[in-house]
Amino acid sequence: MTSSLYTQIVLDHSRAPRNFGALEGHTHAADGVNPLCGDALRVELRSADSRVAELRFRGEACAVARAAASMLSEVACGKTAAQIADLEMTFVALVEGAIDRDDRLADLNAMAPLVQHAARRKCALLAFATLRAALAGAVSATTEGNA
Repeated sequence: MTSSLYTQIVLDHSRAPRNFGALEGHTHAADGVNPLCGDALRVELRSADSRVAELRFRGEACAVARAAASMLSEVACGKTAAQIADLEMTFVALVEGAIDRDDRLADLNAMAPLVQHAARRKCALLAFATLRAALAGAVSATTEGNA
């Protein structure tokens, strides 16, 4: 049953994540953890003109968390914190089955099968929680609420 989640695009982002690694000169950073499964991500970004100018992530995480972080790193650049919050709400609607897709999510639409895998949703939401924390100036985040 879980095989429907591991589409080619999810596997591609997991195996060759975009924007993976440390970001020298970052202006914001946060460490996120999913305590239920042990996923841990660090998001570092550089902000300019109230927008994400550059974003990188690293950490030890499952394929879903790594792929979602990679996909998010591509769509977050150029966006304000408010636009990213809107994307997060749209993503939650996608993985909960309220919408089928939204073009603003780009590759994140490949996470739609999470509607059938409720236990894995927090894996995909870890990158959003960590990015949200970094933008808010917090040093850490968790899928169980911000630390």
